[in-house]
Amino acid sequence: MTPSPISVLAIDTTSEFLSLAVRAGDRPAASRYLLCGNGTSRVLFREIDALLAEVGIAPAGLELLLVAVGPGSFTGTRIGMAAAATFAQVTGRPLIGVDTLHLLAAQSFSNDGSRVHAVLNCVRDEVYHAPYVWRDGQLEAEAPIALSTIPELAAAVGDTPVVLRRFPPAPPEWDDDLARLKRAELRSSHPDGLLLLEAGIARFRSNRAGPFPRPEPIYLKSEAFRKWSPAAP
Repeated sequence: MTPSPISVLAIDTTSEFLSLAVRAGDRPAASRYLLCGNGTSRVLFREIDALLAEVGIAPAGLELLLVAVGPGSFTGTRIGMAAAATFAQVTGRPLIGVDTLHLLAAQSFSNDGSRVHAVLNCVRDEVYHAPYVWRDGQLEAEAPIALSTIPELAAAVGDTPVVLRRFPPAPPEWDDDLARLKRAELRSSHPDGLLLLEAGIARFRSNRAGPFPRPEPIYLKSEAFRKWSPAAP
């Protein structure tokens, strides 16, 4: 059965880039990927309005909202999640969160059965990481997001190809350690809103009746992550 068309807005403000994408009907219609630095809050709603106008969709016409929940910038993640929650509340539409590591892993080619490890630096000598596998064209997490040191990461990854993203500042002494990791071949050069559309719509279609869990943020701070993590003591 062919999936029914759906209008969707995806918002990702977890990094220094503002990433937006809109799906109108049965295909992605428009996207933005802008380097905003600390200016995301000043341009976010302006860019969303322009993007929706470009494809002829009013906010009330959206059927689903998607947001990247981190790990990422503390302030940036909050900005995007607040904006997405506002749209969801005003329109009465569902809101689904997707973590940044899933979006990193989604940059890899979707060869059935292939595995990839997503890696993102945190603070000091710590990194967030998680393993994923492609099954029937869908990306599945094989384990929860973990926070580890670089030596622990090397042991966890082994020979699995990695998708690596480095948020500034990333210590230069990491270069040698990270260079030893096998890199995955990528189908997308950056984890943008188009990948967020892909992941979020798949989750929505797998559970159209809901309810959908309230998105919770994951921040680029080890203390915040440990407080957030369900496995934390």
